[in-house]
Amino acid sequence: MNKEWDKTEVQGTKFNILGRNSSRMEQQSEKIVSLQLIIIMDFLSKKIPDYYVTKDNIRIYLIFLFIFSLLFVNIFTPFRGAWYNLQTYTRAQLFTDTLVIVSSGILIMTISRTFMYRYHNKKDLNYLQYFSWMVIEVFFIAFLYAIIVHYAVRDTRDFSLIFTRAVAFVPTILVIPTIITHLYMSSKSKDEKISELESLQAQKVTAYEAQTEMTDSNDFSGDEFILDNHLTASNHAEEKQVEASVEPTKTVANPDPATANNKIVNFFDEKDELQLSLRLDHIYFIESSENYVNIYYRNKENTERYTLRSSLKKQQEKLEKYGFIRCHRSYLVNFDNILLLRKDKDGPYLDFGAPNLPQIPVSKTYLDAVTAYFINNSDE
Repeated sequence: MNKEWDKTEVQGTKFNILGRNSSRMEQQSEKIVSLQLIIIMDFLSKKIPDYYVTKDNIRIYLIFLFIFSLLFVNIFTPFRGAWYNLQTYTRAQLFTDTLVIVSSGILIMTISRTFMYRYHNKKDLNYLQYFSWMVIEVFFIAFLYAIIVHYAVRDTRDFSLIFTRAVAFVPTILVIPTIITHLYMSSKSKDEKISELESLQAQKVTAYEAQTEMTDSNDFSGDEFILDNHLTASNHAEEKQVEASVEPTKTVANPDPATANNKIVNFFDEKDELQLSLRLDHIYFIESSENYVNIYYRNKENTERYTLRSSLKKQQEKLEKYGFIRCHRSYLVNFDNILLLRKDKDGPYLDFGAPNLPQIPVSKTYLDAVTAYFINNSDE
């Protein structure tokens, strides 16, 4: 009896151990799944890169999509008998019908991407919204295809069958050109970033020469004043003394605009190191570029750009006191250099009145503030 009881006890113990191990594995599996879901949701909530929805990239995507789809369907004739009936088609008929169908699909994509571009200019799209938008595009293209094939081409198959098969096969055609163009966009964006960094490095190489020239002449009447990275936050007291020697007195309640425009505006990077000093009236606007900002300014008769590692929000906090206003999630402008605010089919724009400067869009979020700023300063 004792031996039998011992065996039973040992077996029970084994089952308990196995049960606990199984429970632990289930808990670990649940944690892994939860972690994966958190990672996926975090990715989907991130905003898409701006280059996904620029006018040039949208145009390139649509052109490439049109050419690829037309050649793919006519050369490889995929989905034989499943999507369309090749038995009644000649090559000429196939090309004509696919030309109409592909053109109709591109028309839908053009309308869709136009709305996407305008929406993204007003409010950032995240990956979840972007992918959902693409799914909706697939359904619209499939629906239009089913209408053309069923009613124009006189396909005798049931409309719902044509539509469901189109929903399945349209993504198959879209996936290859979509991946290729997005890889191209990413590569192009990286090349632009490298060019910006090279430009920034070139600016730093000439920084000492510019600093020496400005120091010798002690003249801030026209050009930029660039300092290298050796000036850190610990030197701010000395830098402020330099400002005090240049800026007009601040005891005047309403300083003369001509005098105010002689103020020197200093730009610090993310390490709080002084990189650039400019006269206020020579600054046009500041553009956000991911982890950098591009500062556009007048240097003698030319318009130049300086790339600074900083955020637009940080620059806004420092420059609002100088009359800079935020008009878009990507732009901060010097109001004193704005010639006019106008509206066209793409929305309101700020115009500097200079042929070599772009028009700065005003998003719906900031339109009221920009309009109010114009009204309040109309007499100045």
